[in-house]
Amino acid sequence: MKVGDHAPDFELESNTGEKIKLSSYFGKKKIVLFFYVKNNTPGCTAEVKGIRNHYSEISKEYEVFGINQDHKESHADFCQKYDLPFKILSDPGRRVALLYDAKGALGMYTRRITYLIGLNGKIENIVEGMGASNHIEFVQSLSNL
Repeated sequence: MKVGDHAPDFELESNTGEKIKLSSYFGKKKIVLFFYVKNNTPGCTAEVKGIRNHYSEISKEYEVFGINQDHKESHADFCQKYDLPFKILSDPGRRVALLYDAKGALGMYTRRITYLIGLNGKIENIVEGMGASNHIEFVQSLSNL
């Protein structure tokens, strides 16, 4: 995946049990789509809390979704524990992670990567790296635009 590519469409179940179809947001809001390794790990917890802290500023223009392979119930507990206002999507077979080059080493986990998807459904920006800080800084920069 690279900037300018069309974001692959998918449908996944969220922490609330709702089915989320990515393309249903095209033309309505830009999308921050972030893949992370695992619920309740130190780096991933820091990442989602950092995104949560900027959510109220960016949610008018951006829809935010997190994705990893954990099951819906784990996501529901994680969202409740950290008062996350955005949806976390379950990708148990890592099928969507594969589409977005987010399948981790040895295919065991989801790797940390964040995409900004434009109104037209095309990738506008990509942030990579295992550290949570550059992903949080990217989301924070959206509130300053």
